[in-house]
This record gives sequence, structure tokens and C-alpha cells, in this order.
Amino acid sequence: MKNHSIEITTKIELSNQEIDDLMVAALEGGINYWCGLATAKLVPEGVEYEYLSELIGKGGVIELTDAEDENEKWDLNLNKFLNGVKEVCKIRGFYSGQDLIDNHDAEVADMIIQFALFDEIVFG
Repeated sequence: MKNHSIEITTKIELSNQEIDDLMVAALEGGINYWCGLATAKLVPEGVEYEYLSELIGKGGVIELTDAEDENEKWDLNLNKFLNGVKEVCKIRGFYSGQDLIDNHDAEVADMIIQFALFDEIVFG
């Protein structure tokens, strides 16, 4: 018997607030077991933020430092973050931004950041 397949594509939209929410989940628990420090590396001119989690959605760059080797650092920007979201949505079967937001937790946020930085799950 021949197997048949179809490809499903969908557009997922996230507001800056939803990106912030995902970043909060990552920075406040999701990535803490492998990331020892997160700092602002690039703040676009004129951009103000109160919390580091707000920076990605505003076009900034966050530098993440390995928990065991302070010389190992990675830069996270919006494009990388959105690529991480894309991969996690495919894996977890989220077909809308609302579905992702309604079902995210620290594990999902961790997966987003790892796919954003490494194109795979490295820590876990």
C-alpha cells in the first residue's frame, strides 16, 4: 500500500508582548540549567526597556553565557528567536500564535531558545 502525504503550512503571528512572555518563561526558568548569565548586548538606538525579556521583540540582542564555561557565549536576536519558534511549533503541533502562547511553559521556552541558537536541542 502506498503512503500519501500532504504538507501543511501556516502563518504564526506573535505580538511583542507574546514574544516578551516567551522570553520571560525562558529567562526565569527555562534555560537556567544551561545558561548562567543573560545580558543585553545590543540595544537599538531609542529603544527603552525595563526587563531584559522585552529586548528581543524590540530588535535588540541578548548575550547568553554558558553556566559551566563563561567563555562560551551565544547571541540571541529576533530572527534567531523566530526560527526557534518555527521549529518548536512544527515539533509540538502549534498552528497559531495563540496555541503556542496558551500552551507554552518553561520547557517550550527552553526549546525555542535552543533551536534559535543551535538548530537542535543540545542541553536537556
